[in-house]
Amino acid sequence: MDPQCQDFGTETQKEKVETESSFPDEILEHILGFISERKDRNAFSLVCKSWFRLEALNRRHCFIGNCYAASPEVLIRRFPRVKSLVLKGKPRFADFNLVPQNWGAHLGPWVVAMVPAYPWLESLHLKRMSVKDEDLDIIASSLPKFKQLIIDCCDGFSTGGLASIASKC
Repeated sequence: MDPQCQDFGTETQKEKVETESSFPDEILEHILGFISERKDRNAFSLVCKSWFRLEALNRRHCFIGNCYAASPEVLIRRFPRVKSLVLKGKPRFADFNLVPQNWGAHLGPWVVAMVPAYPWLESLHLKRMSVKDEDLDIIASSLPKFKQLIIDCCDGFSTGGLASIASKC
C-alpha cells in the first residue's frame, strides 16, 4: 500500500489524510491497462482516492448486477467513459414466472440518462429487463458508434424496435 494514501485516525477521530499517490499517473495508467478483471480493478480502486479516480476514468466496461443497486446517475458520475455496459434487472426466479408481469426493471430511465452521457457507447447487454420499442429507437438514433445489443430474457419489445436497431446501427 502506498504510504501516502494511508487512512490515519481512529473510529472516534475521523480525520483522513488526503494526499496524492507517489506514482505518476502515466505509470498507474500503464499498470491499469494490464488489469482487465472486474474484481482486480475494484481492488485497485480501493487503495487510495487517487487510484479510485484513475480507475474510474479508465474503466471502459461496466457491470451492473442489479439495476436497482445503483442509479444511472451514480454510474455516470463514477465512470464517465464507459463504452460497454452489462445491465441486469429482475432476479433469476423471474425466469420461472414467480415475479408479476409489470414488476419493474425498466430500461427507460437508464436510456434517458445514458444517451447524453455516453454518446460513444458501443455495446449494451441487457438481462431480464423490461425494454420498450421507444428505448431501442432512442438507442438506435442517438448513439452513432453503437455496435452490439444483447437482449437476454427481456420483455416488452417487438420486432419494430429490433428493426430500428438493425437499420440504424
